[in-house]
Amino acid sequence: MISIDLLIKPMKAVVMRDLGQMGESTFNLWCAQAGLTANGSKVDKTGWDFFVEFPFAERVALTQIHAPALECKVQVKATDKTDRKLSIKLSNLRRLITAPMPAFFVFIEFDKKDVAQRAFLVHVDESLISKTLKRIHELENVSGCFNHHKRSLTINYGPENEIPTLRGESLKRKIEEYVPSGMSAYVANKSQHLESTGFENGFAQITFSTKGETNLTDFIDVSIGLKQSVQISKFESFHTRFGLKSKDPMIERVDGMLEMPDLKPTATGTIRFREDRLSPGLVFPCRFYSSSLNPILPQELVKFRIEADCFDITMNPFTGAANYKMNAGAGVRLPIKQLRDAICLMRTITSSAKTILVDFSLTGMNTVDFSLNAKDQPFEYNKVLEALNAAQKIVNFFEVNESIDVSLEEIATHADSITRFNSVIDANPTLFKCDFSVQEGGYDPTKPTACVSMITTKLGRRVFGFIFVISGSVHTLEDGCYSLLASNAKIEQRVISDDQGIIRAEDLIQAFEAVEKIYDDNFEVITLFDKKSGKPTT
Repeated sequence: MISIDLLIKPMKAVVMRDLGQMGESTFNLWCAQAGLTANGSKVDKTGWDFFVEFPFAERVALTQIHAPALECKVQVKATDKTDRKLSIKLSNLRRLITAPMPAFFVFIEFDKKDVAQRAFLVHVDESLISKTLKRIHELENVSGCFNHHKRSLTINYGPENEIPTLRGESLKRKIEEYVPSGMSAYVANKSQHLESTGFENGFAQITFSTKGETNLTDFIDVSIGLKQSVQISKFESFHTRFGLKSKDPMIERVDGMLEMPDLKPTATGTIRFREDRLSPGLVFPCRFYSSSLNPILPQELVKFRIEADCFDITMNPFTGAANYKMNAGAGVRLPIKQLRDAICLMRTITSSAKTILVDFSLTGMNTVDFSLNAKDQPFEYNKVLEALNAAQKIVNFFEVNESIDVSLEEIATHADSITRFNSVIDANPTLFKCDFSVQEGGYDPTKPTACVSMITTKLGRRVFGFIFVISGSVHTLEDGCYSLLASNAKIEQRVISDDQGIIRAEDLIQAFEAVEKIYDDNFEVITLFDKKSGKPTT
């Protein structure tokens, strides 16, 4: 008989921990502590474990009783690791970022213990939304991959995400920090970001070809607003997002016309023209256009445009070539000084064969200097320029603070009247003479005589005038006629019409009567004004 002794040792039981269940149970406990309703997902295929509902606030303003309570989606991730990162499937992320409500990840670290040691709340914020959409766009449109459930994105978290205490109230406050303005505002902002992110630099990319140097030059002119359209060929347009072009074009044409109707200036500032470096020059507000093609063009085709209300200059900074055009023609109305400066500029660049020094200062850019070659041509606006100089003096004399806009045609039409009106302002009294006749008796020619009259001119839509008195002794002519040789002259009343050019007759009559009273005691007063019609007489 064979005897066998067996030594049997008791086996140690192996307990398998279910980290996922531990994490969800812990999260459920915290929600219950804070009075939150945690609705669990029965089948976790849509990227979230809990739909969490917050209670309404106990007290709320009457204007806010319609506001919804906070709601959010939460995915819970439990781990024994402490590397503070986890890969999340793109399919799950896409569900969370496109959900209109707030969404969060709760990372719970157990450190191989039975209870949570630390917890972290990661908000699915605008940065994560953009990062996820960009990754999906790269895979779908660049790599042609649509298997989002097999692709992932790493979510990192750190001390800034840690929930201070492992209690429900601490979790509740941490979530509420990300929805400070309420659900309605949060949903609106998230929706706006979802629609706009990735389109910061535009939503489309256009490619096209031009045939010949003429079409290329025309395209450059269109890009700086000099021309309306240009002929193009092989036109394609692609959707772009995050700087990535879609695989298939949204528009494809053999040829067509290209326009840029809402072109905005590259910068704004001022430009100054001088005949020498010691003169103050002429300064104009201006708009600067730089062609978007300039960086890829050969130097001889580079073009800039400087536009003001009264002129347009295009130039090439490398070759020195420049073209300029005056815009002070028919129908253009400008402030008197601006139109005067424009005509002065026209005289400078067309009547003296010399180099004109130019510098312009633009917002956000350094001052740029260059020169223009003036062309010796006949200048036909000397009379207009004289009238504009007189008009500026008249406006200053009348102390007008508002802008008086005029056109070149108006100044040309009234040039003689404007110049004559201005000459009266500072004229020597002895240069004035007044011949008049008296139809009724009672006039004593031996007494000093004051002649009250009115002179007017038109600047733009307004009439300027003044009641003017010359005084002195008279010489008797014949048939009741007299001649007054002035020893003194004085402007007693300035007159400006409304913006329709109207001066009320009753106002003029009152003004004339007030001036007459000044001279009644010491002078024989002769008034060259018909008080019945309210108009001056000769």
